[in-house]
Amino acid sequence: MNDNYIEIKGLYKNFGKLEVLKGVSCNIKKGEKVAIIGASGSGKSTMLRCMNLLETPTYGEVWVDGKLLTPIDPYLHFDVIRLSKTYQKLYTEAIASGTSSEEVDKAVIANIKKNDLLKNHEGSAYAKAIKQLYKQNFQQVDLSRRDMGMVFQHFNLFNNLTVLENMTLAPVELKLKTKPEAEKTAMELLHRIGLEDKAKVYPSTLSGGQKQRIAIVRALAMDPQVMLFDEPTSALDPEMVGEVLDLVKQVADAGMTVVIVTHEMGFAKEVADRVLFMADGVILEEGTPDELFNHPKNARTKDFLSKVL
Repeated sequence: MNDNYIEIKGLYKNFGKLEVLKGVSCNIKKGEKVAIIGASGSGKSTMLRCMNLLETPTYGEVWVDGKLLTPIDPYLHFDVIRLSKTYQKLYTEAIASGTSSEEVDKAVIANIKKNDLLKNHEGSAYAKAIKQLYKQNFQQVDLSRRDMGMVFQHFNLFNNLTVLENMTLAPVELKLKTKPEAEKTAMELLHRIGLEDKAKVYPSTLSGGQKQRIAIVRALAMDPQVMLFDEPTSALDPEMVGEVLDLVKQVADAGMTVVIVTHEMGFAKEVADRVLFMADGVILEEGTPDELFNHPKNARTKDFLSKVL
């Protein structure tokens, strides 16, 4: 049984000529707490935003709860490549040269991938395999996003709405809850963080720490399966960081699947089940907090940690 909630396969993301992600692959299990660390510009936030397609990957696949959100990437599926007419033609020609079948298979697949030779109309067997893999429909991305709460660096609250209106807007508009149900949930969440007295005020009257805690419970009001945090404390004054991290820890301790991009190494050590270290658009090293922080293997990891710990 596959217990991965998020699966990222061979992910590339380009912004023009700038290649930000360079073939990233990773899995997030249900209930797992994963911290992503690395220097600014390493691709951490881009990878996180690709998980719910706030950024559209250039190549590769994103699967959430067993459903494919991106277009199928046939180059990730060798069994599909072998069904194509291109493969069959090149393989037959190469076998005639007397090379072993195993070596021919590798060479032909490498050639097809390198030169981007596949077309989606290559025959019924190939097309059927692609269709079978490609389970996405036009609603799937939106459906998956409902199950993935996202918390940003800069809160992203609607300044023209009260705190209560911010928290009830999405559940009511998406018809997930009636307005009374949504308001009841919102007030319970505000009570949980000690801010129920702020329900009728506007975000401009709140401190940064209050805004971020409200952004977190706003996401929780959607009853998500996973929470994605994109450096939730980076825009806060130092004295406000603790109260936000305490709330993130409460969310994690409650059994929620959590993926957090963070510069708070102490928090990553304490809360994460697994830590990913990124540099230059790839995951260079991963492991438990003890493995990565106390026994790093990669030289780049060691150099990074020596500067931030």
